[in-house]
Amino acid sequence: MDPKALADWTVSRLETWGTSVGMETFKDDGRGGGISLVLGGKVLVIDVDFAVDRTDPSQTRIKVSNVKTSYAISNAGSGAPSNGGSIPLDSFLCDTIEQFCTVVQRPAQEQNLGEAARLGMNISEQLQYLVMLDKLAARKDGGGLKWFGGVDELYPLLANFAKREAEAVASCVVLIFAPD
Repeated sequence: MDPKALADWTVSRLETWGTSVGMETFKDDGRGGGISLVLGGKVLVIDVDFAVDRTDPSQTRIKVSNVKTSYAISNAGSGAPSNGGSIPLDSFLCDTIEQFCTVVQRPAQEQNLGEAARLGMNISEQLQYLVMLDKLAARKDGGGLKWFGGVDELYPLLANFAKREAEAVASCVVLIFAPD
């Protein structure tokens, strides 16, 4: 692939994955040389901002500068729109998309097409899951933001569990390899 076209190709992949799962996509090339992509459902809106470095004309570099989710629905009972999204979801999506960007920008001799395909499929599946939640949230009866709340409730629990497991594994490794 032409390294100069890599940034546009990367964004086009995210656009394709979004539309393939039923999201509307809007791309803006305007912000200081960066690229913004909006993926929208009925309730969920995901803004993805990319920083594009074109200082070396032979090789454009792209990275995710920000991901922000918001909801185009009122909070139950208040009638006020809930524009605030999910910080854990923002972070998760940012990390996942950034991993894909990193893999596809590796030098040709280090490229792993299987890993890039796996990461791309992962992003597509995540968007598909979010579209499913979006449809549930948009329902008249039984809808609402509660369908997205599970992510915010579950994330801290899983993060703490993963941290404890990593610490346990690290302590075992130290015990096993500790000199006598």
